[in-house]
Amino acid sequence: MKNFLFTVLLFFVFSAFSQDNAEWKIILDKKTIFSAKQEDEQRNIDTVCLSDIKPNKNFTIYYSETINHSKKSWKRIIGIYNEADKELIRKEAVPLRLNTSQIRKWLIDNKKIKIYTWSLPKDPKEAARVRVRRVHLCTIVLK
Repeated sequence: MKNFLFTVLLFFVFSAFSQDNAEWKIILDKKTIFSAKQEDEQRNIDTVCLSDIKPNKNFTIYYSETINHSKKSWKRIIGIYNEADKELIRKEAVPLRLNTSQIRKWLIDNKKIKIYTWSLPKDPKEAARVRVRRVHLCTIVLK
């Protein structure tokens, strides 16, 4: 009986500290080109052609998660980087909406862009003390 109670207790402790459930999708002109629920830099890759990226359309990154109560005062950031890990854009907006003209230019210049997200406390003093790992959402490769 003690082992059973100990196992149940461990289950609740680990589930309380487990990673938040999240999912994301990337939409190019009302068409979902990528969606995932798990971070995997080897598998979360999407290939696009320049002909798919028509000018003056929308490129939108949606990110949703079940937020635990301790992270309600945190802000979600999405960043796009080139292969050399140079930041192309960083925004605090979720969903992140960009014009396809900008995405097209980045892909022509770099051939590959990587999209990451991370969360920081809204309080600058607390944010300075926290070490945050960015989460790879997707890599977009120009065909």
